[in-house]
Amino acid sequence: MVVSQAAAVSGTMASGTVEADDRAQLVARASGTVRAASLHEGQRVRRGQILATIDARQADAALEGARAGLAAAMAEQRDAHGDVVRDAPLAQSGALSGDAYRAEQLRHEAAVARVAQAQAALAAARVDRAYTSIISPVDGVVVARHIRDGDMAMPGTPLVTVEGRGQLLFRFAAPQSALSGFVPGNPVPVLLDGREDRPVSGRVRGVVPSADPATRRFTVEVLLPRDSGVMPGMFGRVALPSAEAQADAPRAVRVPAAAVVDRGGLTGVFVVGKDRRLTFRWVRLGDRAGDQLAVTSGLSAGERILARVDPAVRDGARLAQGAAR
Repeated sequence: MVVSQAAAVSGTMASGTVEADDRAQLVARASGTVRAASLHEGQRVRRGQILATIDARQADAALEGARAGLAAAMAEQRDAHGDVVRDAPLAQSGALSGDAYRAEQLRHEAAVARVAQAQAALAAARVDRAYTSIISPVDGVVVARHIRDGDMAMPGTPLVTVEGRGQLLFRFAAPQSALSGFVPGNPVPVLLDGREDRPVSGRVRGVVPSADPATRRFTVEVLLPRDSGVMPGMFGRVALPSAEAQADAPRAVRVPAAAVVDRGGLTGVFVVGKDRRLTFRWVRLGDRAGDQLAVTSGLSAGERILARVDPAVRDGARLAQGAAR
């Protein structure tokens, strides 16, 4: 289908998502086999609860080695200290040369330094051992499990995502010219999908002081009350100031909701090239009207896209003759 210009509206809406302010994605900080047999999405967890473990045998061995190293360093330090104390009178009387006694003192000082080094190594080994336990930082719910029992994890591997029961935020992107309408503390009605007749009364928490370099828009955060009808992940809209609405509306185009897909965490559409080759293109979405979505950046009027995307469609594929409309 050919993308068409969105009709101008008197009240342009900015789209956003409800998020938990205390959402945390836990990643592995040690390597090994993951054990998380009882973990499941939707599971309620407590702060400090162990959600999963990573095979600790290597960490345990390193910890025992660090303890042994500290014991050896302390024994050497005690021996060196004994020599210094014992030979002090001999050095004072001249029975022991100054150079020999100074060598004993240097040996003792080096032994003290090795004890400090061994203590630091033991502390690091204890930290590495603690990394084998994946602990929830909040009271909340497991919303995503990224690994299975028996998977191999490396440092940086996402394991679990948990959301707390604290403050909810509605986050959306607004252009610079609209920021004056979102002053911290000001009330903002949020229209959530499925309950547009019951706007949620939120208050502006603030504006993230850095624009997205691709869209030149700023993220606005609105605090929402905790109630049974508002949950993280919900889609919603807020009205932009009217002056901005008229300036912003002509830049948007509309596409069918069925044309928009998520690939690798990016929202986009498949653009049909002149050679009928498909290219996945990231887009930023605006308001929704029925089964049509406004695209505020990433797509221009007159371009051709797939109106409905099959899950098997891949970037770079060639469209069969007559498959698009």
